[in-house]
Amino acid sequence: MKQQSIWMKLLQATDVIRELHHREDKLEHAPLHTTIAEAKIMHYVVFSPDGCSVKEIAKRLGTTRGAVSQIIEKMVRQGPLLRVPDEKDRRSVRITLSPIGLERHKQISTSFDGLMVKLLDGVPQEKIDTFVEVLDHLIDAKDEIS
Repeated sequence: MKQQSIWMKLLQATDVIRELHHREDKLEHAPLHTTIAEAKIMHYVVFSPDGCSVKEIAKRLGTTRGAVSQIIEKMVRQGPLLRVPDEKDRRSVRITLSPIGLERHKQISTSFDGLMVKLLDGVPQEKIDTFVEVLDHLIDAKDEIS
């Protein structure tokens, strides 16, 4: 029975983080105006030295290429993302972060880090370490299940 409630707690925690991020985003002196989906895309791209394809991003987000393409199009127009020719396949493009995107990613990471510090205030470090271990196990278990 406890395992059944874990996924609901994870969804609730995600909703809390999303809501607080949205609230913090409105209060920032230089608003980040970044959705969770946009932040995820930037996070995936920043750790891909050669950039990512739309297909790779869609797979990582667990959504369609069409949905990701719309977000990417908006982010290219606003400046944080760039489309660059794929060196291996000139017909394809890779999505990378622009200098604006790199700065925004840094601001978002700082904002989320600060939010997590506030949310976890008063929780003993050993419990946080255990929580991180459990999250790592959940993430790693995907490969075993897939």
